[in-house]
Amino acid sequence: MRSGLKHFSFLALLAVIFTIGLTFASIELPRLLDTFLAKNVETPDVATGLNALSDYKTELYLRFLHLRLIGYICLAVIVIMIVVGFITEKSGWTSAGALLLFLPIFGHFAATMFFLGGLGFLRLLWLPFLDVSFRLFRLGDIINLPYNILQDLYAFTGLGRWLKLSYLVTGLGLLIFFLGTLTWFYARMQKRGVADLWVYRFSRHPQYLGWIVWSYGVMFQPSSSNIKLSYELSNSLPWLLSTMIIVGVAMLEEVKMKRIFGDAYETYRRRAPFLFPLPRFVAGAFNLPLRLMFKKPYPERKREIVALLAFHTVLCLGISTFSGGLISWPAKKREASVQQIKDLAQVLKDADNRGERRRAAGLLAEMGEPAMESLLALLEDKDAIVRAYSAGALGNLKSERVVPPLIALLNDADSYVRRTAADSLGRTGSSQAIQPLIEALEDPARDMANAAVRALGQIKHPDVIPFLIKALDNAAWKATDAAAQALGELGAKEAIGPLIQCFEEMPDCPYHLAGGALWKLNSERAVDAWITGLKKGSWWYPRAACAAELARNKLEKGLPALQEALKDESPEVRRAAVLALMEFRSGKTVDALREALADKDFEVRMYAKETLKKIGTPEAIRALEDRKD
Repeated sequence: MRSGLKHFSFLALLAVIFTIGLTFASIELPRLLDTFLAKNVETPDVATGLNALSDYKTELYLRFLHLRLIGYICLAVIVIMIVVGFITEKSGWTSAGALLLFLPIFGHFAATMFFLGGLGFLRLLWLPFLDVSFRLFRLGDIINLPYNILQDLYAFTGLGRWLKLSYLVTGLGLLIFFLGTLTWFYARMQKRGVADLWVYRFSRHPQYLGWIVWSYGVMFQPSSSNIKLSYELSNSLPWLLSTMIIVGVAMLEEVKMKRIFGDAYETYRRRAPFLFPLPRFVAGAFNLPLRLMFKKPYPERKREIVALLAFHTVLCLGISTFSGGLISWPAKKREASVQQIKDLAQVLKDADNRGERRRAAGLLAEMGEPAMESLLALLEDKDAIVRAYSAGALGNLKSERVVPPLIALLNDADSYVRRTAADSLGRTGSSQAIQPLIEALEDPARDMANAAVRALGQIKHPDVIPFLIKALDNAAWKATDAAAQALGELGAKEAIGPLIQCFEEMPDCPYHLAGGALWKLNSERAVDAWITGLKKGSWWYPRAACAAELARNKLEKGLPALQEALKDESPEVRRAAVLALMEFRSGKTVDALREALADKDFEVRMYAKETLKKIGTPEAIRALEDRKD
């Protein structure tokens, strides 16, 4: 007896050690794999969801590597594994299918803006759902509720500064799994037909429970979402579906155990909870649909298991359509009560978190005129952040009453407050702000002149045009970009000469913006600005932007420059040049595109191949066939 206890104690200690090691692996291994994949698997430099061009590049990538077909086939194979495993009672197949369905969750560790970059490549398995909508993944968001409650309770312990709750949950799941596995092995050694000792007294399926808890913790581990600028992908739906499948496997195994061990297993089943101890009314609520539909306390057939799981899955999906924001309740008009305004002003003034302050300022701005006095009062606060956020909110009110206080803030001691005040003055559109903003052009603080120029451009008054023209070549103001853009939007014909001088003589001219302004002013020299920028831009962004403008406006005069740009040292410029040539579909560019098929950059090769396909002339097809050979 003692030797057996010692033996099990040793195994339990081993389980704890393995738990700690695998918890660390669960945290660090995904990041290491993501780094490895990001370096060794070529993916486009695309910010998913940013704009139509990003979507188009993504589509080309999927077509170029036939990834959509691969993703659809993989998901079909997984579904077949799950169904066949369930029908034939081969739980290993069904469990493996559930694991594969869960894998895309690891994509949230990917440190990339492209949704298939790094570990995000696993999301290929869910491509049929992603093709419908990224928001579809929020259909399981109700499962976030338990974690949010635990998070609030955990915050009271103060342990969060040393150990994240998600890491604790991950480790707990692994510990339960190992204890369950060891207990099962011990029961087999003791030749017990039904494992009903130790951890099995608290859960009839501790291994599955361990998997569910572990995967739940992994889902909430810190991700690289800070760089996912333009898309949000919830992990809730993959986890919900894979968990429901695992629960189904557990139920199927119970049917088999009842068939093999009869009353012995039935006695154990009545004594031990299904996954973990629950209050009787909660456990009863879970089985209530089964009792109503089949008049039984436990499912005895596959169709009964399917019906019970389908009910709970549909219920979770239905609730998630509201909790996940997929369907919104009719919005109530925000009541601007005195107390609400007072409370929000207090949050803006005293909250420790800047995000909360920003949100309070935004809500006050939405309330409009009733909140004006509170915001004006906060302009006198000693905290610069409070003054800046209040000034930003006042700019949304577009009232002449806010203009004098905002003008006064142009002399604030804090440069951030001054910039915010300038921006808000521009949004008011008030002519009262013109002279103070002109004077602010001489403010030496970083980006202050730039903010003043943008504000003057927003006011759209003829009196601001001379100062915007002056800003084009005033090196001290560093506001050339904002000035060029504003002059085009104002339709200032007198700016055509200065804009031409800008791209002809200024080495740091924002060629793409100068060309854009000239185009809006109906000047033929716009194309020259973009061609010059494509050749002489100070860095890759303005050169790539000029290539895009030549394509957008179908300016064939730019074709030679675009073909030359295929040899640019920057891959970003070469990509932009190929995409621009794709818009022209000119047979004159085939030779240059033939060379681009051998470019060292993956995206350039991909875009060149697509461009030649679209040109479609015999020479273009021959170039593609030669490359295959």
